[in-house]
Amino acid sequence: MHDIPKSIEAQKKYCEDNKAPHFAPQSGRCWNCNQNIYSSGRSVWRGKVEEKESSGISVEKAGTELVTGCPHCHRSYCD
Repeated sequence: MHDIPKSIEAQKKYCEDNKAPHFAPQSGRCWNCNQNIYSSGRSVWRGKVEEKESSGISVEKAGTELVTGCPHCHRSYCD
């Protein structure tokens, strides 16, 4: 399920509960490709939008895994 506000809160809670650094953008919008990481979008490779759909990060994934990069353009947030 994709719900941007719920995903943002789930990642925040995951980081707090696990004492992990919060790498994901606070708004959910990737600073590299400008797409929201918590919703589906277009896959981007080397600055070019591809015809492939990118699934984004679901509420479930945001609540159970540390987000370290963009699912659309694959830019790392922890480098």
